Amino acid sequence: MRWQTYGDQGILLTQLQPAERAGLIAQLRQALPPACREFVIGYDSLLLVGQPSALEPVACQLVERQRGRAVDASDTAPLKPTGAPIRNIPVSYVGPDLVAVAAQCGLAVAEVICLHSEAIYTVHMMGFSPGFPYLEGLDPRLHLPRRDSPRNQIRPGSVAIGGPHAGIYSVASPGGWHLLGHTELPLFNPQAAQTDPLDPLRIASIFTLKPGDRVRFRAS
Repeated sequence: MRWQTYGDQGILLTQLQPAERAGLIAQLRQALPPACREFVIGYDSLLLVGQPSALEPVACQLVERQRGRAVDASDTAPLKPTGAPIRNIPVSYVGPDLVAVAAQCGLAVAEVICLHSEAIYTVHMMGFSPGFPYLEGLDPRLHLPRRDSPRNQIRPGSVAIGGPHAGIYSVASPGGWHLLGHTELPLFNPQAAQTDPLDPLRIASIFTLKPGDRVRFRAS
């Protein structure tokens, strides 16, 4: 794990192992340091937002605290479940790539649906659009490279797979993942923003999912 200044308003912690990343997220969620206005979770990084001069001792303390923790074999696992209930997401498996995915994977369409809907996924991070969850837990038999030709427009709620991840397109956007189905569950709700002194950016009220959440797809 390393850290570096990130412009004039942040410190970036990089090269995080899965256990380090999970531990840091837990620390920051439990007690956000006064010098840190917010933190942004990346795939293997964390961005602390605030004045770098005030954040430097915070970053050092976080790094040293993590280094001092005992590491066992289980610490090589991805972000661990929070213990929160599993959210069931209804999916209509009528995606335009469903048949092609089955053919590429050497499976029947029913097998693709079964493998996709039986897994329990963990939200690893949010990106590339507001509310888009990168979901870990996709069965290796469904791992595929992204499409050779990305689509110019994908409708919100499209349930997709790409590489080792599953995901849900939260807003209308271009995209190169394979579309398996669609859900009516809204993931980005800017109109639902609520004022909360503990959540100045009102993230909790506008995003349906957050890193660490667990989800499971249910055929509808």
